[in-house]
Amino acid sequence: MKLWNIEPYKVSTGFGEIDAVLLGEEGRGRKRALVPITKINKINAQWVVRLSAEGTYTRGTYGTVYVLTEDREKIKIIDFGIGAYGDAGRIGSWNDFMVSIEETPVRFLMRPSGGPAKRERYWIVFDKDKVYTVKPTEIDIFKETIGIDIPVLDLEEGMTQYEEAGIIIDLYDVV
Repeated sequence: MKLWNIEPYKVSTGFGEIDAVLLGEEGRGRKRALVPITKINKINAQWVVRLSAEGTYTRGTYGTVYVLTEDREKIKIIDFGIGAYGDAGRIGSWNDFMVSIEETPVRFLMRPSGGPAKRERYWIVFDKDKVYTVKPTEIDIFKETIGIDIPVLDLEEGMTQYEEAGIIIDLYDVV
């Protein structure tokens, strides 16, 4: 099993100190999740990854992660958290997921909070041994050189049309 973007911290709990990965935040309009490293080490998968859609402080934006519908059965959500901007957590928010990848390739569409004018949307592709970050302008050359297909979507527009067409699924709808 390979780990990606997994940063354990020492966390004090009611029963002692443990090594864990923290997802999201504590507080109003937020959800903090704590995933012990011992749990992660027991997972039988090709990859265990943290996918955070944290972006830029911007009113009314929502950062999340999508998976291609055809890749949905290749993943499992281990846990998730929610982070937010503003004291009440109502300025903008983002989702923070820990996912196991059972089979590759898997393609995730990252939509960071902040909106497309401030934070570019992009793809993360997990293959057997490598992780690729693919910008929308690089999709054709990526397919040509690596051989993994990524749909060409208008990432400046909303994602609802692609969800309704069955192309992508918001990971939040999977939990």
